Amino acid sequence: MKVEKLDVRHLKECSLIYVETFNGEPWNDKWDTTTSYKRLEDIYNTPGFVGLVVYDDEKLLGAVLGNLEQWFEGYMYNLKEMFVKQDEKGKGIGSLLMMELEKSLSQLGTTSISLFTSKGDLTEKFYMKNGYSQEEDMIMMCKSL
Repeated sequence: MKVEKLDVRHLKECSLIYVETFNGEPWNDKWDTTTSYKRLEDIYNTPGFVGLVVYDDEKLLGAVLGNLEQWFEGYMYNLKEMFVKQDEKGKGIGSLLMMELEKSLSQLGTTSISLFTSKGDLTEKFYMKNGYSQEEDMIMMCKSL
């Protein structure tokens, strides 16, 4: 497997995996290739963008995307999206992406990574397995319009 920096040429292929991933369990979203491409393109065009893709030969297996943001202690990385092809899950690809991301971010002087994920499902367990913990003094809030 090979991990490399995500660039604009990866977005179309990533958008296909994004639809496959998030329209399936446990999310059951309703993405299509147009909306998923736009989501990933928006993240890609965010100041401080850092993203990685993982390949096995010529086959894209997964990606992680986010951006650096200045914080009083240094840079904080906002992990916006991370996904692995459905038929490749459970093979250590997500953990490899996270390990390589952390190496890259450390070289950039990043002090922390923050993310939002679904509570109580496999994604929460994945991040906990990879050394992440819940912030005790923070919550995510939302209001529908």
